[in-house]
Amino acid sequence: MKAIAIHMNGPHGDLTEIELPLPVPGEHEVLIKMYSTSVTPADCRILEEARITSGERPAASPFTPGVVVAGIVAGTGAGVSRFKAGDEVFGLKTVAESGGYAEYTLAKEDELALKPPGLSFTAAGVLPAAGLAAWQALAAAKVASRDRVLVQDGTSGTGSFAVQLAKLRGATVITTVSGDDELDVAWGLGADQAINSSVQDCAAILGQSIDVVIDTAGGSVLSRSCAVLAPGGRLISTAEQPDPALAAQQGVTSAYLTPVADPYQLSELARLTAGRKLQPLIGGVFPLSEEGLRTAHALSVSGRARGVIAITIIEEQQ
Repeated sequence: MKAIAIHMNGPHGDLTEIELPLPVPGEHEVLIKMYSTSVTPADCRILEEARITSGERPAASPFTPGVVVAGIVAGTGAGVSRFKAGDEVFGLKTVAESGGYAEYTLAKEDELALKPPGLSFTAAGVLPAAGLAAWQALAAAKVASRDRVLVQDGTSGTGSFAVQLAKLRGATVITTVSGDDELDVAWGLGADQAINSSVQDCAAILGQSIDVVIDTAGGSVLSRSCAVLAPGGRLISTAEQPDPALAAQQGVTSAYLTPVADPYQLSELARLTAGRKLQPLIGGVFPLSEEGLRTAHALSVSGRARGVIAITIIEEQQ
């Protein structure tokens, strides 16, 4: 089968097409014929780490990235009870397992959910990482209808889901974007207020009026997020660990969150998307090839991509 892998000890950890044997599912594993996946920050970090450490430490090589899976069950292990051959599934694997940049991959039974008939594989392939990150960040912050929520970088993959899911919770949602051309996108996602943070001072506009900040950007954006929170506010970052000392100084709580697979939450994200209550923001669609993945990764790390970057492995019939 074809896969796009990182040669961890090779030159610069480049994404390269290779041939691999068809994987055999273990007792609680599902073999998936892949239709779609997506590029996530976790996948990009794997490649960057390979480039930085290439030749400096032993590493599994080649390594196939891709934490998101979406496709049709081709086989199951003896202990699998929730899925059977022919089921359409999607889900999120751990970074250590990865393997989604391939024609077939394995996933644990508890990492998957059934894909509804009304949901395309492309949509299913962009939901798991960004959608779960947003869902779990809002849950960790205990967002309620009375809250004023600021989503940093609301047209990013996770940010775009966070804006919509916060609105579904009834919250008042403010979001930051990096250019005037993204304002209409943010409003289209349901934001009550959108701020172009490249030319406007978010703290000067909002003061300390925010109950919850969902940070998806990290860096200087994250470090400035505490300034807009009311005393007792909550800061959840899906990008990097907030400074606990700064949070304590501002009288707010903070946490760093990375998404984990949850079949119920996956099913709910799919239900909302199939019912058109949630609209995935797709920032580009690329094929499973060396050129396609390299271009997709370059776009992802450039900071210019909107939403989630999709990777098509098998074209769906219209």
